[in-house]
Amino acid sequence: MSKLNDLAAPYTRFVVEPYTPTIGAVIHGLDLSRPLDATTQSELRRALAEHEVIFFRDQQLTPAQQVEFTQIFGNVAEVKAFFPRLADQPAIEVVESTAERPKAANNWHADITWRDNPPVGTSLYAQVIPPSGGDTIWASLTRAYASLKPELQAYLETLTAVHSWEISGWTEYLLRQDATGEQLREARAKYPPVEHPVVRVHPITGKKILYVNPTFTSHIKGLPRAQSDALLAQLFDLAKVPEFQARLRWQDGTLAVWDNRSTQHYAVGDFFPAHRKLHRITFTAEQAF
Repeated sequence: MSKLNDLAAPYTRFVVEPYTPTIGAVIHGLDLSRPLDATTQSELRRALAEHEVIFFRDQQLTPAQQVEFTQIFGNVAEVKAFFPRLADQPAIEVVESTAERPKAANNWHADITWRDNPPVGTSLYAQVIPPSGGDTIWASLTRAYASLKPELQAYLETLTAVHSWEISGWTEYLLRQDATGEQLREARAKYPPVEHPVVRVHPITGKKILYVNPTFTSHIKGLPRAQSDALLAQLFDLAKVPEFQARLRWQDGTLAVWDNRSTQHYAVGDFFPAHRKLHRITFTAEQAF
């Protein structure tokens, strides 16, 4: 039986409640602090592939338990150093905003697409939640691609896009850290721009994905700049369509896991100066696609 056909099987270890008709699901009936058997783990991977982002409410997890749970979905490793990490669990990044340091990733993006082999997903666990606001939104780029006319789909499948971390603001950040430019030169040498097809195929579902995002996709290879910019602007706007989105209101004990290949996400920056803190783990595979 193929991986695609496996998605039609029923879930036997937990209840799956669709979050919207197009993306997302709430998983009921699991205590993630306890060991999960092989069948449960397999069904969770299937639920993630099918729904693209899955939510768990009322979980009480230590950092070590979050790491152990996240390993169900992929290899947990230190994939970047843009956020501080827990000393005893270096796979966990601390994503935090305070009155003194208000910040949020309030731009549409998929994580680290500027790597040849980008991460396949992320788990994000609530630590401190504002009284209101601070939601996270996910958009299905599977549904975005499916919404396009066949002629445009066919054209996009012939194109390649260039992805670079330098268009995301990290150039300025590195120069502020080191005015000599040495850190910037080292980063450019270590992480040069990479190319990805504009349309990719999900290795589990077999569905096609629109694989560009405004934070890291700089241009489409081989097109005049004006034409590339116009086409990318049209494609970027698809993530903003409400029908392709799931918007999560965080609560204490909420954990979200998403597929970084088929979605983009946006952290809503409407809660300042309230305190917001989450623990994030990125997971990888030998080959994302």
